[in-house]
Amino acid sequence: MEKIRNPVVAGTFYPSNTENLKSLIKELFGDSFKVNSEKLIPPMGVIVPHAGYIYSGETAAKAYKKTFEKGIAKRVFLLGPNHTGLGSKISIFTSGSWETPFGKIKVDEKTTRKILKELDIYNDEFAHLNEHSLEVQLPFLQYAMGNDFEIVPICMMDQSLETSKKLGKILSNIIEDGDLVVASSDMNHYESHEKTLLKDEKVIGTLKKMDLQEMYDTIKRYNISMCGYGPVAVLLSIGFDDIEIIDHTTSGEKSGDYEAVVGYLSAIVSNLQK
Repeated sequence: MEKIRNPVVAGTFYPSNTENLKSLIKELFGDSFKVNSEKLIPPMGVIVPHAGYIYSGETAAKAYKKTFEKGIAKRVFLLGPNHTGLGSKISIFTSGSWETPFGKIKVDEKTTRKILKELDIYNDEFAHLNEHSLEVQLPFLQYAMGNDFEIVPICMMDQSLETSKKLGKILSNIIEDGDLVVASSDMNHYESHEKTLLKDEKVIGTLKKMDLQEMYDTIKRYNISMCGYGPVAVLLSIGFDDIEIIDHTTSGEKSGDYEAVVGYLSAIVSNLQK
C-alpha cells in the first residue's frame, strides 16, 4: 500500500474545496498569468512565506508567477522549518506521495535516499505529520504544473549555519536542469508593522549580498524571529549567485491589525554556479 501524507491545513490555511482553492489561486496569480511549458533551464530557487493564503498568499504567488513564466519543474526540493518540535533534526519524507485537494504528488525516493546517505544522520518522518510550511506550497505548484512532478520534502529543526551549508553542498551536487528549490520562511513575528519592516529589511540587506554569516549575525543581534532562516541558508549555499526581491509585506496589510504582525518575503534566486 502506498504511503500517503494527507493534508493537515486544508480548510484552515487554504480552502479544502478543490474549486474554491483553484479560484483563490487564480485570483492570486492574476488574469495575465501564463505558464511556460518549457523546462526550467537553468534550475531556480524561490524564497516564499507559509502563512494562511489570505495573509501571505499574494506575496508567495508573485514569486511563483515569475518563476513559472520562465518554465516548469520536473522536481521540486521543499525546504521548511520545523514548527512542531517533532521528529529528527533533519527530517526527510522519503517515499510515497503527498496529497492536497488538487491530488497526489510523488516523492522522489531515489533522491531522498541519496540525501539521507550523504547526511549520514538518523531520520524519521514525524516532523512532517502536522507541519504546514511545506504543505502550503504544494497547491501553488500543482495549479501551475499539474501533478506531473516529484518532490523532495525536507523539514529542518536544526537550522544552524553549519548544517545548512552541509545540506546546501549536498543539494548542489544533485540539482540539475528542470529543478526548483523552495525555501519556506516567514520573517519577523508578532511585533508592530513598523518594527517588523525595519527588522526584515536588515535581513533582506544581507540576502542581497548573499552573506550567510552576516544574515545569522543580524538575526541574533537584532532578535529577529525569522522562522525559516535555515532553509534560506540552504538555498543560498547551493551556488545561486543572483537574487531578486519580489515582495515584502506584513500580515497587518491584510488583517488591519498593525500592532502584532508577521513579515512576509518572496524572492527568486538564479544563475547557479557549479
